[in-house]
Amino acid sequence: MATSTKPNIKTITKEELAQKIKNVQPVQIVNVLDPKFYNLGFIKGSKKIPLDQLDSRLGELDKNIEVVTYCASYDCPASGQAAEKLLTKGFRVSAYEGGIKEWRVAGLPID
Repeated sequence: MATSTKPNIKTITKEELAQKIKNVQPVQIVNVLDPKFYNLGFIKGSKKIPLDQLDSRLGELDKNIEVVTYCASYDCPASGQAAEKLLTKGFRVSAYEGGIKEWRVAGLPID
């Protein structure tokens, strides 16, 4: 179902992400959208670090805890780009490519 344009980037489904949150597994969920898209909402508990600020804000993330990046939807490449960047910096990372649009449609918790 969820396929990434970058073969080395692991993707995660909304069901897998919801399960991690439900089981209170330590996971850092990062919204990499530009602030002009914040009106779409946020996956509950996610950090807001726009893709273009990721390099300068790496210190806000813990390398010992899995990171899941997301953006707007499958049409948005930012989650994969952010995941690829974090992977090269030594993070354990997955991209949730369905984004906030799929998450919201599924009725999952948002802020």
